[in-house]
Amino acid sequence: MNLYSPDDERAIREQRMVEDWTASGLLTPEQRARVAPELKVDLRRTNRFLRLTLFVFAYLIVNSLIGLVVVTLNVGEDAATALAFGAAVAFFAIAQWLVSRYRLYHFGIEEAAAIASISFFTIGSAMAFHPTVSALQAMIAAAIGSFVVFRQFGYVYAGIAALIFAAMVPFGAHQADTVERLIAMVILLTLFFVARERRHDHGWDYPGDTYGVLEAVAWAALYFLANLKLSSWISSPDEVRQFYWATYVVIWMLPVAGLVLAIRDRHRVLLDVNIALAIVTLLSNKPYLGQEPNPWDPIAFGVLLIVVAIGVRRWLAGGPNGSRSGFVPHRLLASEKARIAMAGAATVLAPGAPPAHTHPPESTFGGGRSGGGGASGNF
Repeated sequence: MNLYSPDDERAIREQRMVEDWTASGLLTPEQRARVAPELKVDLRRTNRFLRLTLFVFAYLIVNSLIGLVVVTLNVGEDAATALAFGAAVAFFAIAQWLVSRYRLYHFGIEEAAAIASISFFTIGSAMAFHPTVSALQAMIAAAIGSFVVFRQFGYVYAGIAALIFAAMVPFGAHQADTVERLIAMVILLTLFFVARERRHDHGWDYPGDTYGVLEAVAWAALYFLANLKLSSWISSPDEVRQFYWATYVVIWMLPVAGLVLAIRDRHRVLLDVNIALAIVTLLSNKPYLGQEPNPWDPIAFGVLLIVVAIGVRRWLAGGPNGSRSGFVPHRLLASEKARIAMAGAATVLAPGAPPAHTHPPESTFGGGRSGGGGASGNF
């Protein structure tokens, strides 16, 4: 049961939309002034920068405190396991108390306590019932802990973590890579349909928007495991040719199927994810086929993306009233334009081409003797 009421969650989301619509010119300041008082909630919130700062410092303090206890008391393995479980329960209770007592909402401090409870529960579970640290037990505990925090506090990133940890559980069972990947893909496909069903139950209202994000993440994680060239660092793929070529077919099918579902459902997050997956598939094609890359491949790929983007934009603009089935060729919201601007600015951080290694020209004045001009030299 979420500690925050559904009415408060909906009001907060509507506040964000009102601010975004006002910044985008879809609402006038007068309309915003009339709507805003009806959306007030008695929760304490802060901006993203301060939230992140409070989270980082609180999380460091929490872990330093437990580490100090371990070092000071010189606890053994069994005592450390009990201490980890005790800390998990204590910090989970502290997070609930902070929300109930001080009405904190995504404030950073209570988030640090909640995430710390997941960390200590994972550590305690990995050390318990096993002579050495067990990766399998750790993944299961992390998935369970993240899901509990997601259900109790509504943190979307905790739900995403629960989904990813659940998919990583088979990789701790020490089976053949093909078997591990197939089991993980079945888990992700199941979670995708569960999240999709929950989203359909609520529509795009809260908590349907949250399940929509989990649906898109499950789909992206499914593709990530299917693309052996992209996820080979997780576990070295087996030399099973049938599975290898089956995944090649799958990485072409998933973006197409995902785009169809996203367009039909008007699922913006899923649409963006599958556009990215389609690009990754094109980039993975040559490595899958064992072909050597050409120097002009990036140029041809960029030209292809430009042609597709211009073609889709012109096709949408050519529809009735400049749209087709509700899709328009330009962004309407200021928040979306800001995200595009941030993505463009992030490309500055991309590493450029390495500088060419050129050798300095040999001096034509080499070999001189007795005065530098070199009567017996090359000049």
